[in-house]
Amino acid sequence: MFGKVIYYDKATVNDYKAIIKGKPAVEITEYNISNDKEAGVDFKFLSAGGTASKAYTAKVQESNLYDCNEFEEMLADRDDYFDFTSSSDYASSTIPNRAIVKMDGIIEIPEEFDMVKMLDMFKAVLMGTNEFQNMEESSRVALQVFLKNAHATKIPLMFEHEDTLFCSKILQDNLQIEYEELSELDGDVTILARIMTSFIKSNKPYYDPLKDFMSLNRMMRKSMGDRGAEFKPIFANTEYRLMEILAIYR
Repeated sequence: MFGKVIYYDKATVNDYKAIIKGKPAVEITEYNISNDKEAGVDFKFLSAGGTASKAYTAKVQESNLYDCNEFEEMLADRDDYFDFTSSSDYASSTIPNRAIVKMDGIIEIPEEFDMVKMLDMFKAVLMGTNEFQNMEESSRVALQVFLKNAHATKIPLMFEHEDTLFCSKILQDNLQIEYEELSELDGDVTILARIMTSFIKSNKPYYDPLKDFMSLNRMMRKSMGDRGAEFKPIFANTEYRLMEILAIYR
């Protein structure tokens, strides 16, 4: 498997590898390598037949692509793994929950998220404007607290395969490319993901800025009045299934 990793959830993949192996994962960071050789002209001080030992330390070079390929090989013969890139014997609508799938397709980030991302980038500038400083004190302090705790670390995206729409929220920290490059990505990619739910009705949002961006609890979200366009929940236009994306590459 050759390609470029775009997104990789290393921590979750390591957890799943440990489950398959039946033991905790051990991360090797360095190797100690030694070679014994017969004495020769370079080791005249040794008696005939003696040996000399050369040793050095080699640091392991991390490779997400290698790790991802290794994980796929571990999954290959399992009943809860469905590789749509090599077989057409499955239907994405009937894959059971908790199963892991490999699919080719196009990912899409909803345009509504652009406003959230922009707010996250410029919230410090916003709090320094005259309009913000001239707000009623109680409102200004409350909004300041909300904005300081707001982080666009979860990115909503959609992925359509056959006649099934999948929705997910990936983590910014697991991106291997810049967000801007991801948002403008075109063409097919390969995803490795765990199916999380059966079909969910389209009137239930799969991303809520008040929850996923501002981290407000349910009571606070319900007490909010007019959210404004930038804080409206994001809905799919049809029923969908949630998935946990483990890797994206192309």
